[in-house]
Parts: sequence; C-alpha cells; structure tokens
Amino acid sequence: MRIVVLGGGAQGSVIASDLSSSLPQATIDVADVRKPSLPARGNLKWREADAGNASAAAKLIADYDLAVGALPSRFGFGVMQAAIDARRPLVDVSFSPEDPLVLDAEARRAGVYLVPDCGLAPGLSHLAVGRAVAERGAPRELTIYVGGVAQDASRPYGYVVTWSIDDLLEEYTRPARIVTGGKPTEVPVFSGLERVTVEGAGEMEAFFSDGLRTLIATVPGVVEMAEKTLRWPGHVAAIQPLLASGRLIPEFREKCVVDEPRDLVAFLVRMSWPDHAEEILMVDRYDPATRLTAMARTTALTTSVTAQVAAAAGIRGTGVLPLERVGADAQATEAILSGLAKRGVRLERRASRPSPTRAA
Repeated sequence: MRIVVLGGGAQGSVIASDLSSSLPQATIDVADVRKPSLPARGNLKWREADAGNASAAAKLIADYDLAVGALPSRFGFGVMQAAIDARRPLVDVSFSPEDPLVLDAEARRAGVYLVPDCGLAPGLSHLAVGRAVAERGAPRELTIYVGGVAQDASRPYGYVVTWSIDDLLEEYTRPARIVTGGKPTEVPVFSGLERVTVEGAGEMEAFFSDGLRTLIATVPGVVEMAEKTLRWPGHVAAIQPLLASGRLIPEFREKCVVDEPRDLVAFLVRMSWPDHAEEILMVDRYDPATRLTAMARTTALTTSVTAQVAAAAGIRGTGVLPLERVGADAQATEAILSGLAKRGVRLERRASRPSPTRAA
C-alpha cells in the first residue's frame, strides 16, 4: 500500500506520523514544497512537490493507492478534482469553500470515492449524525456545538492558535448556513449567541457558524439544524473590535500563538425526535506526553484513522462520501470510533430527555 499525504503542515505531519506508525508495511510519502518535521521512520519520507497545483497533483496522486488531503482550504476542491482525474480514492481534511457534493457524479464515473471534510467538525460530527440517522431516521432538531479554546480561560481572548489563523478569520466572517422551519437559510456569523454548559468543560458561549456543510443536503427532513462554535464567555465581544479594525490576525499572532498550546476541544451534538432525544459528548485536552494539541488529536487523528479504514477496504461505494454517509455503515463507523478510542479520543453517546417543545 502506497499512501501520499498532501501537505506537511500542522495537520498533515500528524496524519503522516500516525499513518506510518499504524501501517508499518505501507509506504507513506508527504508531498510538500517545504520539508516538514517528521519522525525518522523507514516507511515515512518527504517528497518535494507542489500539491496545490491541480494538474501536478493529479499526476502525483496517480503514483499511489490512496491520497490523504491536508492542504489549506483554498486548495481542497482542486485536490478532489485531481483525485478524480487520477482515479484514486481520497480522504481529505480540508474545508474548501466549494460544495464537494457537486463532484459526486464525476467521482462515480471515475469509479472512486472521495471522503471530504474529514476532520472534527465537519467530520467527526457528521459521522455521529450519520450513525444516528441510520438507526432512527432524521431527527426533528439537530445542533452541533464545537470549538477549540485555551484550557486557561484567562489567556488573551481565552484562545490559543492551533490551526490556520487565515481560516479562523474566514470562519469569523463567513455567513452561517442553517436550516430553520425545514428550509435552508443564511444567518450572520455570531448570531444566535447563547450560553451552554458542556460537561467536563464548563459554561461556554455558542454562536452560529458555517459547519453544517453537506448535512443540509444529505440529511433532509430536519426542521431545525445548526452548527454553533463554542468559546469561553466574553470571546465574541472581545474580538468584535479586532474584526472591525482588521487587526484580528496580527493580534492573535502576537497574543495567542504559544510554544506549548495547551488547548481544549469541546464537542456536543444534540438531536431530538418526537419520542427520543440524545447527545454525543467529547472533551479533549492537549497531551503533554506527545505534545499534540487537542485540535490535532481530534482533527488529524480522525483523518488518519479514516484513511486507515479506507486502506483496509473498509469504505465501500463510489462518489462523494462525507462522513455522514460513511456513518450509515455500522462496521465502518465502529472501526473509526474504536481507532480514535485507542488514541484516547472518545465519544460518549447517551439518551437525554426531550424538552416539552421538542416532544410536541
């Protein structure tokens, strides 16, 4: 098995390292224009290449059995097209602005599958929803709460940088797509601001953000559906002046980039049906032993484990298969969740009591 990881940045290097240790008989190459920081292993090496160029990426991917995308979001859609041209399957963590589902028919014709948005949220959130939908049908209400913050809420803005600041700025400026009254609509980011208590983390604030992605199309029939970003209370008010003045990126680079980013990821999915409600909870923290951030553990390791399931022929079908579609397969879901649990990333799924309004 020959696997190429496209991009050797914060996520790609973790993905490649986990793949090489978990699949010792496989060859893992990391394609990037710069040499990434990688552990010294016989089956892991750097291949100098510009994977952001779609035509070059197609030629590159064709040399391998499986591609794993870990490039900045602006390159994500081009990489999916490159995988189709190369007729190779792709598991991709990139959050591209384009809709990956438009490539479904083309991928089917090429006889390959693409697993896009394969990180934390979208990603692990969608896998959890897909499994629940397969078991009970579409819920009436669905809210995904997710966010990465500093473990120490007193740090500047209660935040430490664990991923691209440019992509963070985009999240803070892009309108959020939600479903209300059974119809898709757009609302301003930061609207719907509320307080929510996440067990194991504490009280946080939550606001609408644009993370539903493919769920809007793949899970029809939901009356109310949204994703909300979680932050420590006061974060939104504190960053509004930075956004208005255009100073968010330099301010965060100065005050939120630290040598040891002790972060916390909080993840809560709430779903309700007329006669049932449940929630899926995860709280993860920076691991000082491995020096992996919680964001890398929940994002990069999700991608790596999914790629390992793909390498073992555990993902079936062709076309665009976001993780909610993979979640319809109980065996594939269990393989991904058990792989994450072995790495200390555990989701707790439990029944809850529907509120009177939800049960109505």
